[in-house]
Amino acid sequence: MKIIFIAGPYYGGGDLRNIDKNIREAESFAIALANRGVGFFGPHLHTARFELRTIAPEDYYKELDMQILQRACDALVAIPGWEKSQGARVEVEWAEKNGRKIFYPKSIDDLEVIVRWAKD
Repeated sequence: MKIIFIAGPYYGGGDLRNIDKNIREAESFAIALANRGVGFFGPHLHTARFELRTIAPEDYYKELDMQILQRACDALVAIPGWEKSQGARVEVEWAEKNGRKIFYPKSIDDLEVIVRWAKD
């Protein structure tokens, strides 16, 4: 199974409403991929709301996400709004430099190319 890393904004300046919105957006892509039988890793879901439950700094989570991307993921999907996120920009840049396939869907309905690639 190929695994696709979902990259997009999370922290968004720390406003809890923005964080919740960003988690829901990433979750919608994760659900859509899962419903199509495509493997994924969603950092938004992996550590959702940990900023309220732990004392680990934001950099800890960015490094954790990068390690998972580097070690376990075959491709990256940059969800709409990814450009606004410093972390997502670093993830996309790393994927470009290291030959990972990158997808830029325009919406949740724009996944067919990803699904075909993942099942190939």
